[in-house]
Amino acid sequence: MLVEALQDSDTGVAGEAEKGLAAQVAARPGSFAALLNGASPAGQALQGMLGSSSATQRMRAFALLTATAASSSSNTEQMKQSGVVTQLLEQLNPADPLACLVALQLLQELVINVGGSAARLMQQLLLPSLLQLLDDPSTAPGAFPIAARLVAAAALEAAGGLRSNGAAAMEVDGAAHSNGNGVAVEGQPGDAAGALLAKMQEVLDDRGSASADMEVVALDAACQLALPSSTSAALLASPGSPLLLQGICSRALGRTASPAVRLAALHALASVAGVERAGEAADRSAALLPAAGEHALRLAVFGAVAGATGGVGAARSPAEAVHGLLQQPFDDMRSGVYRCCSALVLRPWFAADVCNNSALLARLCRTDSESGQQACEWRHSTVMALWATVQYVLALPDDAGEARHKQQLPPAVQQQLVTAVRGGAYGVSGGRGTQQSHLVATVPR
Repeated sequence: MLVEALQDSDTGVAGEAEKGLAAQVAARPGSFAALLNGASPAGQALQGMLGSSSATQRMRAFALLTATAASSSSNTEQMKQSGVVTQLLEQLNPADPLACLVALQLLQELVINVGGSAARLMQQLLLPSLLQLLDDPSTAPGAFPIAARLVAAAALEAAGGLRSNGAAAMEVDGAAHSNGNGVAVEGQPGDAAGALLAKMQEVLDDRGSASADMEVVALDAACQLALPSSTSAALLASPGSPLLLQGICSRALGRTASPAVRLAALHALASVAGVERAGEAADRSAALLPAAGEHALRLAVFGAVAGATGGVGAARSPAEAVHGLLQQPFDDMRSGVYRCCSALVLRPWFAADVCNNSALLARLCRTDSESGQQACEWRHSTVMALWATVQYVLALPDDAGEARHKQQLPPAVQQQLVTAVRGGAYGVSGGRGTQQSHLVATVPR
């Protein structure tokens, strides 16, 4: 029997058994319900695994049900109405960190499949355990990014208008859930988001009481939160956590004792500013945050390099801070700087600052300023994003607010950028992905 093989001590055998069971469920209508309710021998055996004292057995059973639930909308709905979700939530016990993290991963998969309403409800159900997991050094590295992805998914679904009125209680496991006071939970992502943001702000506060490793974990979570949409990214600029974005920017562009924290912060700031959302097309509209978020981002960036908050060297502007960071000898760090800059230059105020800094602009436009592939390509991505923003500003009517930046974009700067864009990443016209060949001479022996 495949369920017996699923319990085998050999993980390879168990893995093949899971694949076989999933294939059977997909091929036989009604078989998923039999697994859930124990109406078949296989279902009875699986129910025994769910109640096993062995965490390994329980997690294998949960993994099978989660995977098969994703195979059809009918299975997904049956999973929502079963008691399995509640059983899975009960596995979030920091006393067993490994089982706890596996359960979190499965919950994330389940949330993706069951839709936004269940995602928002799950955050309500997860919140007490989630806070414990984020406080525990053994579970925080796994819990932070998963929690961030869940919050981001719920924010995206809420913004998309699912259950826009929030009038009906959401149902999972066949019943509406309440907040403990007899009031049905209405699936508002704000509570879970606020708790997560507060925890991230606590890690990234100015006291520096958290370890460098924990700061990196929180910064990676910020990346996950910012990835899906400008709506979820804007949570990082929430008035409820006013110091969070400042903490990210100060670690990216200000002073920090840890290179690992600096690099994580640069990537986090790049994600907040929309590097993934913009894509290779440098789509400004996709990258930009809502107006309040853009305002908060600008203040945080300038605050990070101001003397009062300890900027890089004697930097008096973001462009000077970026230029200073590009003097570092590490390719991965410079690539992170370019990546961050490629997102920030989609804002006219940052683009104008870069164009007004002749040393930085010259470095960005020189094809020989970098030699490594990643650094070369991100340098060129920055130039292309900068040119896209310059074109946007130049096309604005003179009475538009951002048209004031035109005076910082003289024809000489425009020509410099055009030449750099045409030069490609490696100094070959049009060659973003083209590298020059290197000939190696050898002496016959």
